[in-house]
Amino acid sequence: MSYVLRYRIWVATALVGIIGTNILAVAVPYILRDVVDIGIAKQDSAYMLSAGLLVVGLGLIRGVTAFMGRFFGERLSHVVSYDIRNEIYDKVQRQSFTFHDSAQVGTIITRAISDVNELQRYFSYGLMDGLNVLLLLTGVVGIMLATSPALAIVAYVPLVPLVIYSQRFVMRIHPRWKKVMDRMQVLSNHIQENALGAEVVRVFAREQHEIERFHKENQKLYEEQLDFITQWITYLPISALLAALSTALVLLFGGLLEAAGLGNISVGLIVTFNAYVLLLAQPLRFSGFMILLTTQAIASGERIFEVLDEKDLVVNQGEAIKHKITGHVRFDNVSTQYRSSSHAIVNDISLDAKPGEVVAIIGLTGSGKTTIANLIPRFYDVTAGRVSIDGIDVRDFDLHNLRSQVGIVMQQSLLFSATIEENIAYGDPDATGAQIVAAAKSANAHDFISDFPDGYQTMVGERGVTLSGGQKQRIAIARALLIDPRILILDDATSSVDTQTEHLIQQALERIMEGRTTFVIAQRMSTILKADQIIVLRDGEIIQQGTHQTLLADGGLYEEIYKLQLEEQERVRREAIIAGIIKIPLEERRSTAQFRALIDRLAGKYSP
Repeated sequence: MSYVLRYRIWVATALVGIIGTNILAVAVPYILRDVVDIGIAKQDSAYMLSAGLLVVGLGLIRGVTAFMGRFFGERLSHVVSYDIRNEIYDKVQRQSFTFHDSAQVGTIITRAISDVNELQRYFSYGLMDGLNVLLLLTGVVGIMLATSPALAIVAYVPLVPLVIYSQRFVMRIHPRWKKVMDRMQVLSNHIQENALGAEVVRVFAREQHEIERFHKENQKLYEEQLDFITQWITYLPISALLAALSTALVLLFGGLLEAAGLGNISVGLIVTFNAYVLLLAQPLRFSGFMILLTTQAIASGERIFEVLDEKDLVVNQGEAIKHKITGHVRFDNVSTQYRSSSHAIVNDISLDAKPGEVVAIIGLTGSGKTTIANLIPRFYDVTAGRVSIDGIDVRDFDLHNLRSQVGIVMQQSLLFSATIEENIAYGDPDATGAQIVAAAKSANAHDFISDFPDGYQTMVGERGVTLSGGQKQRIAIARALLIDPRILILDDATSSVDTQTEHLIQQALERIMEGRTTFVIAQRMSTILKADQIIVLRDGEIIQQGTHQTLLADGGLYEEIYKLQLEEQERVRREAIIAGIIKIPLEERRSTAQFRALIDRLAGKYSP
């Protein structure tokens, strides 16, 4: 309700409209009493004419007040849903990776769309019409009691079981609606998961299995909705029956009292009471719908605030520092663990990367390579130790300032449903066309972009589906290069491409790595050989550290990884170079002593 109170003027205007409408509504039956008792009984046509004109005038005024109540009530409901939906989206954008590790995309979508829609319907109908019914009920009850207490009590007798039944109805309906919304969330997650995994489903010919699985979940949703609707529908005829019973009692007992000359009951008063009962009948029947909307809003509100009340784990602390970094990165006895994990993902990590150095991080799957890199831009926070840049703890940096100076190229780079130009300029929307083209050229992307009919204005489709893996990677490299980062993180950026494309990407990476502190999470030998230091991880701990030559001489896990995963890659790449599959510029060959040594060792194979 605090969201409604932000718009007090709209609330006040809607309330004025609702109150005015109800005052005018209860006034008309009161006029009818005198029309019957004076106008009809005494055949006073002048009074009837004036009463008729008065009713018409009140009707016109009531139209204005009804418009005020409905228009501003509707506007209020939509602006509240607008605010809440924005808050959910803002909350999700601010959350750390810890939140997204456990949150399902379908769940977030359901709460931001379906649950917010339920709140909007409540504020539009449940709250405003609920106030309308409450005010109408109060006015009618007061007038009926003041006019004829005996006849009023007779009219209210059927309302007591209606109130009791309504309370029980609420108790039954609330858990059922929550089950419906939870099932809707499961269904949304299923659709989202299968839309993203469509290729896997087709590859393994599991379409029928997925169809049947969806049908089962959909059947459960149907049954739960049917159970929910059944409960609600049974409420409507019972409420209608009780309202009709109230009308019957008024006519019966009112007629008996009037015939006996008791209680100062007149025919006009019976007509008036009957009009009041009919005036209450529709709102009382509608009260079941209002109870339904309220129940749905409570259930949806609980689900929405599970997101909004989620604690922001990574935020600016105090007077956040804005600093132009040079790229000196230190890890001092760093440990961290995920919120859902009981053990540390990385443990007691210490390393020192000076500005411009290249640090390669390797290890078996699950050893914590990506986690270490994610600590630098504060995607996660350490649970022990300290990560610093230029001597400043990363937790003291302004988050936007820090992340705007860290470039990241991921293994599977996401592109947005926009043009190539917009994707490259994502980190710097104010970049000029010349800067975008320069970044694309440095990333070896300009040539293939220029081959498209629309060039840089080519739409890439959802998640860049219209581009190959290597093309997406080169656009991602251009995107990282455009922001001119002082620290660069390459998360296995060449693992999913062919050898020729890898070489093109590698050339681009070498250009953007120059002069920048670079952390390379690598599975390919070509990205490790030139590293200033190599970190070897196992179970979240550094077990070896040094250069390629020193680590090979030391043996251990690095040598095992090299022989199992990297040696063959490097052999194939060398032979491809010799065979001419990969073209190396002449000046690059002459400047690389290591390349000349490889030529000498492998030339014998190709001497024929």
